[in-house]
Amino acid sequence: MSDKDHDQEFWQLIDKFIQFANEQGQASGVPPHVAGAALLFAASRFNAFILARNSGTAEKFAATRPEALEYFRTQFDKMQAENFTDYEKNFAKYMQP
Repeated sequence: MSDKDHDQEFWQLIDKFIQFANEQGQASGVPPHVAGAALLFAASRFNAFILARNSGTAEKFAATRPEALEYFRTQFDKMQAENFTDYEKNFAKYMQP
């Protein structure tokens, strides 16, 4: 599978996760910020699982933890900044009723 195919799948997955969070939030009646916090926690939990699975042992997991935490923090900060910039530039379009 090409990088282009993976990029397309990446964006499709993002859309599916957002749709799922919206649907679950609406179905349960929780406010959007609660659904957002749940989605953030789920991503964190899944990333911990991926790191553990790839580590193979608790010792390797513990040894790679600081580097992994820094990586995930950096990636989150970058993605959040990009999304804030996107919303700032497209606020009227995105926030239409």
